[in-house]
Amino acid sequence: MTRRTAHADLLAIAGTLLLCAVGRAAEPPAAGGDSAPAAVRSQEGQIGKLKLHWLEAGPADGLPVLLLHGARLQSETWQELGTLGQLARAGFHAVALDLPGYGKSPAAPAGANLDLAEFLAAQKLDRAVVVSPSMSGHFALPLVTGHPERVAGFVAVAPVELPAYESQLRKLEMPTLILWGQNDQVVPLAQGQALHEWVKRSRFVIFPKAGHPCYRDQPDQFHRELIGFARSVAAKRPK
Repeated sequence: MTRRTAHADLLAIAGTLLLCAVGRAAEPPAAGGDSAPAAVRSQEGQIGKLKLHWLEAGPADGLPVLLLHGARLQSETWQELGTLGQLARAGFHAVALDLPGYGKSPAAPAGANLDLAEFLAAQKLDRAVVVSPSMSGHFALPLVTGHPERVAGFVAVAPVELPAYESQLRKLEMPTLILWGQNDQVVPLAQGQALHEWVKRSRFVIFPKAGHPCYRDQPDQFHRELIGFARSVAAKRPK
């Protein structure tokens, strides 16, 4: 083989590889759009004396899913975990709220408290699924026990203050998903077991080897459980 022939062959191979690469890049995404990023919208609003910030994703007419957060976290946590995107692609209207003093929501003025029922009403989030991890139990438990007509389903992710609401929770009849890390050292697993006994329509899932933020330790399992639960609630939603 001459040097010129070898050079021509190398050029031909390189051209073929380039065409293949271009062809792959031009291929459309897989059906279903699971890999396509969901559009996340940053929103602000005033509820009484409180200025609040939240993130939204998904269709406006989808079942609302309100994502609260634990201490030292914020609404962006749900974007970083991919929760907002997964809910949006599944057809839900996901809303991740920065609680007062967290993320981009300023601290509450003296004497002002966040009433989640007012927030849901102001944003026209009818019959939402409420996801409450850890510290957010302080805000979510008054909502689900005091205004059950505004909540279609409750996802309790090791929320605080459960014992203080035992009597009201024993009367709760809404669908409830209880998620807990097996190795939770902040809110004892026994409280999750108690909640399961108190709420008749509840399902209790323990994440093996996970700690208090089980949704961060095992996000894939968390998303499967959350989306499956939200779909079961949506199936019973009035058309």
